[in-house]
Amino acid sequence: MTSAPAAVPAYLRSHGLLSLGFEQRAGATMLHRRQEGGCLRVRVLRRPITEAVLINTSGGLCGGDTIAQDVAWGESTSAVLTTQAAEKIYGSQGPACTVTTRLAVAAGARAEWLPQETILFDGARLERETVIDLADGAALLWCESIVLGRVARGETFATGVLRDRVRVWLGGRLIYADVLDLAETPAAQLERAALGGGAKASAVILAIGGDASERLDALRTELAGHADVLAGASAWNGIVSARLLSRDPATLRPCLAGALSVLRGSAGLPAVWRC
Repeated sequence: MTSAPAAVPAYLRSHGLLSLGFEQRAGATMLHRRQEGGCLRVRVLRRPITEAVLINTSGGLCGGDTIAQDVAWGESTSAVLTTQAAEKIYGSQGPACTVTTRLAVAAGARAEWLPQETILFDGARLERETVIDLADGAALLWCESIVLGRVARGETFATGVLRDRVRVWLGGRLIYADVLDLAETPAAQLERAALGGGAKASAVILAIGGDASERLDALRTELAGHADVLAGASAWNGIVSARLLSRDPATLRPCLAGALSVLRGSAGLPAVWRC
């Protein structure tokens, strides 16, 4: 006699799990651990690995969906992770969707986390948490960008929830913590000058270790060249941080792309960003 299948909540559309590990072999970065589950997949553009592309096969996230991502860079490895396309967060009349990302970077490794935009539809409810653990001597380039509503359709992120938490640890010490908490009336909150000044798109860049501090002046020059974007960059204790705000998402991406090109040097942008 077989038991009845467990009941699945009506709001649960998809659940994604991804665990990746990079290691160095004969002076090249290779993928030695690759576990995919649910709606998440990864594709490697070439070997030795320089760029890996994350794919959400569900086509977006809505209420009750969950994503869990775990990526580790071994000693002396170097690889960039990006996404196939912008991630869409659909409106929800029930629970939030959750995205949890954990990145571990060993000594001598260079990790780059450069996904394309996250687009929040009106009514979207997203709770996202990122935890980054850097060993002493590791280098990181990390970026997340958000588009608030489908501007081309005249839509704003008028209602919904966005809770975005980021923690970075270096050698066991907490060196960076940031929380963005917009609840129920996010568009109205972002109209306030101290919060967003009417922004419809935003981005945060972190560069830690390596020669990031030496690129600060060039980064500020690049940001100043985009008059339609409110942006600034600062540096302290080996950390470079940049924040970008724009009323028009179409103007944010060129500014963000220019900033990342400065910080990446000759590497330019990830290949899928240029498609």
